[in-house]
Amino acid sequence: MNYKELIERLASQTGHSQKKTRQLLGEVTSVLSDQLSEGKSVSIPDLGTYDTKINDEKKVYNPHYDAFILVPPKRVVEFTPSSVIKEKMKFLETSDE
Repeated sequence: MNYKELIERLASQTGHSQKKTRQLLGEVTSVLSDQLSEGKSVSIPDLGTYDTKINDEKKVYNPHYDAFILVPPKRVVEFTPSSVIKEKMKFLETSDE
């Protein structure tokens, strides 16, 4: 599903216009990104938790220059799905007959 399809589906399910739905989704993503950029976690029931962590500095090999370089620490976003999502994502077992 792409952004346009998401807007269309949300608009049809909520009964709001696509323009209003796009604005609301923009505000939601803005709040999420603000919280994550401050290092705070965001938990959404029945969806999961967005959190940030800092990857340590690491030494990696660059074959182009035949040398090791240091990659600086970096903050990354992690997503942990809720138990509801995990349950929905379970694959159906198939029998090999």
